[in-house]
Amino acid sequence: MLYGQRVTIRPVVEEDWIQRYEWLSDPAVNRTLPSGSGMPITPGVVKERVLRYAQTDLSAVYFTIMKEDGIPTGNTQLFNIHPWSKHAEFGIWIGDKRVWGQGYATEATSVVLKFAFERLNLHKVYLTVDADNPGAIRSYEKSGFKKDGIQRDEVYKNGQYVDRIMMSILKHEYLNISDSSN
Repeated sequence: MLYGQRVTIRPVVEEDWIQRYEWLSDPAVNRTLPSGSGMPITPGVVKERVLRYAQTDLSAVYFTIMKEDGIPTGNTQLFNIHPWSKHAEFGIWIGDKRVWGQGYATEATSVVLKFAFERLNLHKVYLTVDADNPGAIRSYEKSGFKKDGIQRDEVYKNGQYVDRIMMSILKHEYLNISDSSN
């Protein structure tokens, strides 16, 4: 378990598939995801993915974000963990629309970055974010991510092509941020 002030981040468990399916079935939530193609998703597909996420995998860690009241609010993960280059890809999404804009994603991101840099000893954490998701971009920037580049018309979703922004944070940048907040 990983702890922030308002969030607890725990490993994914098999039963999480039901909540994930509910969130992924909501068009407003689905639209915010890079995979938000608008294609209907079946309960079986979500259950299969969550079962896979709940298994031990040295190249990825999957988490459920819990609010202070113990209610699941979203998901986060480090994947494509590369032990030699010491980098990993980061992902996060808040499925509970009632808490959008309240800083839960930013706090959860900081907690996972602490885990990535202090416990996994990674050098870099990177991500891609759709250019049509300004809230996520602001959250990543608050956590110290810097823009690395743009992949033009990278994904087709919701009936249009969308650019994808590449962002990353290096360990020394993270340490500078965490030192200044103490």
